[in-house]
Amino acid sequence: MSIPTTTPPASPPHARWRALAAHGGAAALILLLVLYLFHEVLSDLAFQSWETFWLYLRVQQYAVELAAGHFPPRVFPDAVAGGGSAFPFFHPPLAYWLSAFLGLSLGDMVVGVNVSFLLAVLLSGWAMYGMGMALTGRRWLALMAAVLYVSLPYRFVSVFVIGALEESWTFVWYPLVLTGAWWTLSRERLSWLLPLSVAGLLLTHAVMALYFLGLGALVLGGLGSRLGWRDAGRVAAGGLLGGVLTLWHFLPARLALPDVWAGVPAVMRSLPDFVHGHRVQPWQWFDEHPNRWNGISTFEFDSMCFSLGSGQWVVLALAAGAHAVVARRGLAVGDARLTALAKGLAVLWAGCLLFMVAPLPFVSVLPTAFSAIQFPWRLLGVTAFLSLAAAGLFLARAPISPRLGAIITGATVVLALSTPPFLRTNSLVGDWDDAAINPWTLRRNGFSGFTANGEYLPRTHPVEQWVERVSDSPVPGGGIQVLEAERDGSRWSVRVDAPQGGPLVLPVVAYDFYRATGDGERALETFSEQGLLGVRLLPGQSSFTVEPGMTPAGWVGTWLGVAALGGVLFLALTGRRAPPA
Repeated sequence: MSIPTTTPPASPPHARWRALAAHGGAAALILLLVLYLFHEVLSDLAFQSWETFWLYLRVQQYAVELAAGHFPPRVFPDAVAGGGSAFPFFHPPLAYWLSAFLGLSLGDMVVGVNVSFLLAVLLSGWAMYGMGMALTGRRWLALMAAVLYVSLPYRFVSVFVIGALEESWTFVWYPLVLTGAWWTLSRERLSWLLPLSVAGLLLTHAVMALYFLGLGALVLGGLGSRLGWRDAGRVAAGGLLGGVLTLWHFLPARLALPDVWAGVPAVMRSLPDFVHGHRVQPWQWFDEHPNRWNGISTFEFDSMCFSLGSGQWVVLALAAGAHAVVARRGLAVGDARLTALAKGLAVLWAGCLLFMVAPLPFVSVLPTAFSAIQFPWRLLGVTAFLSLAAAGLFLARAPISPRLGAIITGATVVLALSTPPFLRTNSLVGDWDDAAINPWTLRRNGFSGFTANGEYLPRTHPVEQWVERVSDSPVPGGGIQVLEAERDGSRWSVRVDAPQGGPLVLPVVAYDFYRATGDGERALETFSEQGLLGVRLLPGQSSFTVEPGMTPAGWVGTWLGVAALGGVLFLALTGRRAPPA
């Protein structure tokens, strides 16, 4: 289909106001539906999930660092008996930043995390609605997709059962990535939304981003001839620029990964056999029995609800039927590229189901990073998006009247409201509130860095020995006396008397990003003494500070990101602009 080269006449003001009112009504309906389905998460009590209380403690540690002026946070200062763990340095940070800012704003970390879960669901619904409008222009279709997107069973699993904060936020980025790609194609210039949403997805959950963007690359390559290779190349360039925007975080983290336990695949359970051991049985796509709502996972079997949901099956069947009728009778309307895109997304949806059933043939030949998914059922979130996007695009090509569309949307709302109560219920823990995040709780739960495996601790010692190592840090020798020592988050301010100078070992887990600064902003040498951070002092009485800083790789990644941002602005402002079809 050719793209018009003339600008359509502007809509009269009253028509624009009616459209805004209609969009506002749709947004309000999504808001009310999300509040109904997920209202139990709005509590000042934590809820039990796979993540237990660690999730709330992590967010609190991010908040401690943000309150101390350390941005971006690189350390959990209270982990490992106060020695610190570099979880924020290695882990994608965006969902935790947002949750920490909410906790600081609301004055309650538990409420901040719970609101973050709710906000992720709400924004994903609005993003899906926006994608539907951008690609099809049909309000009923966009609303139908948004309603189903926030109410499929796995949305409740990711919140109430797994407690997957980062994965819950990935649902926001999937529609935005596709919207940015479509705008780039249809307007014949790079849309700023594409690289920024790709960067947002990567900084939210790197593994899910790897799968989603890899699937997107397959669609782009497979449909290049239908979409136009030049336009497809522009989309690919936008995705690459989005990746470069994240190098300030991923480049230093990747280079330092071999130094910590996360660099050992067996510790992270990112091995093909482990992934295959947690494959999904096809019957589980249809099983929503309450007994499957307990979140139990073992090395042999995952006793959880992996249902795709009746809404997903119904809308796919409706879309398939509409496409068959339209194709047979030649009644298709709208942009023909939507059909090609819908077919590509449908093929990927089927491929994801096949991966969940038999992941071993895939992860055995793919790069090792793909085994980091651990549990193949994590693709249920991607399949939810792919199925609804494909179905919506098929339906967009059918000549369905707005009245019939409203009836279909109303039926999906009824279906969402009929979600069984056991799906949308959490297990609140009576004594897990903000007051429970105290020094005793932090010390008791922080021995492994607020993770199950202690994967972000250096490989200098086994994980279980780190607390003892920090607690038994060496006594200063050579006549060195520590006159005063204060800690603010991960920043140590120390005043010493070192008549001859020499080394001073601190009770801090050593990482390469620590920087020591003496009087007059003079840099001091740091070193690792059997895993603890040491500073070489100058002779005499002096004061110095030790705090996380930027590594050389971090500076390189930052400047590459700045250059990529300049490229985004240049391409977004200089390309030929064509109005959408």
